[in-house]
Amino acid sequence: MPLYNMPLFMVLAFLFVTLTIGLCISQKTNTFRAYAVGTQQFHTTTLIATVLATSFGGGFLMRTLPNFYDHGICHIFFTVGMHTAGSYIISLLPLHMGPFMQHLSIAETIGNVYGQYLRMITALLTTSCCIGIVAIQINVMSCAIGMCMDRTNPSILTVLATLTLISYAVFGGIRAITITDLFQLATFTIVIPLLLKLVFVKTDQSFLVMIKVLQKAEKIQCKNLFKFDKNYWIELFTILDSIFCVSPSIIQRFYMSSGAIQAKKVFSRVMLFNFIILIGIAVIALFVFIGNPTLQKEEIWSYILADMSPFYKGYVAISILAMTMSTADSHLQTASILISHDMVESMRNLQAPPYMHKLQLAKLATLVTGLLAMIITVYYPNLFGLSAFVFEWLTGYFVVTVIPLFILTVFGFRGTKRTALMGMGTSILVILIWNHWVKPKTAIDGTIIAVAANGLATMAAHYLLPQPPSTGWAEPDPQQKRMMALIRAFKKHRKNIDLE
Repeated sequence: MPLYNMPLFMVLAFLFVTLTIGLCISQKTNTFRAYAVGTQQFHTTTLIATVLATSFGGGFLMRTLPNFYDHGICHIFFTVGMHTAGSYIISLLPLHMGPFMQHLSIAETIGNVYGQYLRMITALLTTSCCIGIVAIQINVMSCAIGMCMDRTNPSILTVLATLTLISYAVFGGIRAITITDLFQLATFTIVIPLLLKLVFVKTDQSFLVMIKVLQKAEKIQCKNLFKFDKNYWIELFTILDSIFCVSPSIIQRFYMSSGAIQAKKVFSRVMLFNFIILIGIAVIALFVFIGNPTLQKEEIWSYILADMSPFYKGYVAISILAMTMSTADSHLQTASILISHDMVESMRNLQAPPYMHKLQLAKLATLVTGLLAMIITVYYPNLFGLSAFVFEWLTGYFVVTVIPLFILTVFGFRGTKRTALMGMGTSILVILIWNHWVKPKTAIDGTIIAVAANGLATMAAHYLLPQPPSTGWAEPDPQQKRMMALIRAFKKHRKNIDLE
């Protein structure tokens, strides 16, 4: 086999193995609950793996590494810090998720408190976000294949990879997605030390010389962390958004846990692994900077892949494919639940008997949303244009409207439909005004401002307007009280050990 065909062979082999794993698992899924969240008997390690695989999409590595190189210490510090802070906030939610652990989606949780109308709105906003994220992952597949395999038509392999993930997502549901995520995460985690080694060798410098280069580099100087100029504030507000930019499929992982305690363990450990992966990507970016400090942002991946053997190029390609597929399949499955479970239930009479064809509808929804995401990539073939559209219009509206309401609900706030709608409407108005008038002049993203506006408007509406007596902050249920007591006892015991 010619060497230049090796990356193509590796990609085809990876897709075949992934499809085989997914279809073998699919035979065990025969109920809608099993299709949506499994049997809630997943091992903690398995849940950690699927959360990590879903968190790091293919675009994350391709986008974050050049940004670390281009913006330097300030961007690295803010990105690592804010992602860790965001992971910490998410890890606090499971302790309060006890009343909602038997739900199947974020829309059902919000609908349980605010009614069917809010459930439908949440499902629509979340589904739109999921489809947009899947479209980005499909576009990243094409970019990765074209970047790593010069002699291969990326469109054919992109369609093949997309049909592969749609197939096992349709037939296997969450169990097939979770097991394939394990395989895909294993594939991805190997690429970081591999890139570290290859880029380190490419620098052809000793550690002492590397340290001297970094000491002389202006963008790597620690003083930039306290340089409060316009670029500093743009960077800060952009990264601050990541604290609340929680993807729908990550929230969906709450409902897969056996209980709140397991979910707490999962997301607490994910926080540590997120930190390690981000540090690894940052070190790769620093090695690239040492090897060639004059590269343009668009030239960084070309520099990394230059002179790389066909085998290594193939492995980089399948690693990025693994990241994109693990993110895309999870969002496809989340969208299918929202369509078949939440949208259908919102439109039906509450007294009506259960819908009998929910599982078949979920599989059809997975197929349709996957094909719709492919169509979107045809209209937005440019990755940057597609990302701007998705993050501004689809993901952006989900984050500023749904996430604050979900966090308030989980932490015990029980408002009315009116207060929730006022908060969501305020956030949409704020983000529209910001994007139209403020962002073009300042280049500062206003997502965090809109999120805060949502929470403040909801609280203001609740305390300033007449409310039913059943609304307000709810008392923790007995399970939450027991868990909080156990945590306090554990912390006290650990403190006593440290004093000894």
